[in-house]
Amino acid sequence: MITLLYVTNKVINQVQNLLLTGIIVSVGLWAIPVSAQVEDKHVNALVEALRLSAPPNRPNDGMYSDWQVLPAIIPSWTSQCAGQAMTPAQFEADPTTARNVVACIIRRELEIEFRDTGNNEMMAVRRAACWWMTGNPSGCNTGRTGDYVEKVMGFYQQHHRSSIPSSIPSSIPVFGQVEDEQVNALDPQVNALDPQVNALVEALRLSAPPNRPNDGMYSDWQVLPAIIPSWTSQCAGQAMTPAQFEADPTTARNVVACIIRRELEIEFRDTGNNEMMAVRRAACWWMTGNPSGCNTGATADYVQRVLGFYQNP
Repeated sequence: MITLLYVTNKVINQVQNLLLTGIIVSVGLWAIPVSAQVEDKHVNALVEALRLSAPPNRPNDGMYSDWQVLPAIIPSWTSQCAGQAMTPAQFEADPTTARNVVACIIRRELEIEFRDTGNNEMMAVRRAACWWMTGNPSGCNTGRTGDYVEKVMGFYQQHHRSSIPSSIPSSIPVFGQVEDEQVNALDPQVNALDPQVNALVEALRLSAPPNRPNDGMYSDWQVLPAIIPSWTSQCAGQAMTPAQFEADPTTARNVVACIIRRELEIEFRDTGNNEMMAVRRAACWWMTGNPSGCNTGATADYVQRVLGFYQNP
């Protein structure tokens, strides 16, 4: 049930079917949480980013509210999220309800995207922005849709960062970027990895339990089978079965590197380019599905083990 910026009725019908058949995917290694890691701060930041990225709300332009929603979907969305169907004019005249309804829809989509990306925040937000623009979470890589998604990502990161108290010294740039090699998209055919990515991939391999047959996990990185088709589709260009992943160590390493590159990019940004903190958080994410919370017990021991191998590859 989707219609947004520039979406046709045909696309709406197609997306209805897609949403009804969404697949929940779990991620990573060992004890991954089943639920998606969507929090209010993610929803609020994306709702505001979509508002700021929308074209101006002009009278009689065929779209309504600061989020520029097409009229056909408004009765359905308001019925679902506000308890009663509203006309486009009512939706336009009630900014508070409009924001709440958009937040309701965005929360639902973010939950889908967090699950489908293994709780990768930036990738989930990027896919949700693409969905908002086109009715499809993928395909916004170039042209007008690519520009739009990048605009949303910029506002999202600004709003998300400003809403979180920071302990990072002011001398460290808030929106610092990972080194150029790290932010470049990984070509799955390229074996020459960045030093940080390569070191962490190897540290994760050395820190994993032994790869025993029939233990329910696959490859030297001990990846759970449910996420393998999704990760290999994203990073190797085709979905692989767990058995295929297990039998191809080179592809397994490249796929793990692709996922780790993506997570390190997020963590470098979120820690102000603090390498060891970024690696620590990425290791925690790999272990638990969440970049924070590995401070005590078995998860802390695991992260310390990864850091030891990372510093002494």
